[in-house]
Amino acid sequence: MIVVSPLDGEGDIRVSFTGGRAFREARRLGRDADRIVIHFQPALYYRQGAAAALSKIQTSLSLLSLVRTREGVEILVHEATPSPPRWRPDHLLIGLAFARAQLIFHTDTERRALERDYGIRVDARLVDHSEGVSTHRPLSKDEARRRLGLDVDPRRLLLVCAGFLHPWKGYERAVRAFAEAGSPGQLMIVGSVREPSPANLAYAADLRRMVMQTEGVSLVEGFQKDEDFDRWIIAADRLLLPYRRAWSSGALARAQVLGTPAIVSAVGGLAEQAGTHDAVFDSDDGLVRLLRELGHAAEAEPSEQRVDGARKRL
Repeated sequence: MIVVSPLDGEGDIRVSFTGGRAFREARRLGRDADRIVIHFQPALYYRQGAAAALSKIQTSLSLLSLVRTREGVEILVHEATPSPPRWRPDHLLIGLAFARAQLIFHTDTERRALERDYGIRVDARLVDHSEGVSTHRPLSKDEARRRLGLDVDPRRLLLVCAGFLHPWKGYERAVRAFAEAGSPGQLMIVGSVREPSPANLAYAADLRRMVMQTEGVSLVEGFQKDEDFDRWIIAADRLLLPYRRAWSSGALARAQVLGTPAIVSAVGGLAEQAGTHDAVFDSDDGLVRLLRELGHAAEAEPSEQRVDGARKRL
């Protein structure tokens, strides 16, 4: 198996993913391959802004060329552009590529959304999101907390938001709901700005100010390697995913493999991806109620002895 990754990745071959180079490299390397798997997330491959129009066309054309000239191309769709303007050349081309390749989704909600947005019917199959998730050596909750240097009262709830700082992640709604619920324990937001766009940098700055003004909330900034990311998930009583927009969540899949229940916003395919021990909320008020209930439960029963109930939705 040969893995092609972005320049900051850990693949066998590392190339810039913008402008279609990754797809051209896959076409070159896959001449004799039985199977080529593309992990598709628009931000990995497409430059942003009006000035990138030509690059976007080149990227989509490169993907279409790959699926037309190589057998066994599968596209695992982690996310696609929502409600794309179908008249744009880059979206027309990528729609043709999607219609020709075998697509893989984590939820049927995602498949239906892509078919609706692109006006196509696709050859698709579903796979569990935990499939392919590789975690590091399991730790106990106490050990994970010790390694992270956390001093946590077991009678108080520890909530963790983990991932890149981006407006779609909705971490600010977690801070507001936590405060409105009476600050039931500790809320730790762990992550960094991946793409330093003006919007992302402004979001991170606003989030810092909110955190400084809210009791019981901390922001731990910095890129987290997989091992550290897993430690944060294990250390948490709940992984909190307050996303405003998402298709599916790799963080949720890791939490399910590691055994940490999650609190999940009902956007995209997340409600379908949520498991029996996860809680799904539809509104900010629903999140406040969940946090208040969990805070009371944590005070009544220490986290190591707590038994999680069935999935609920608020």
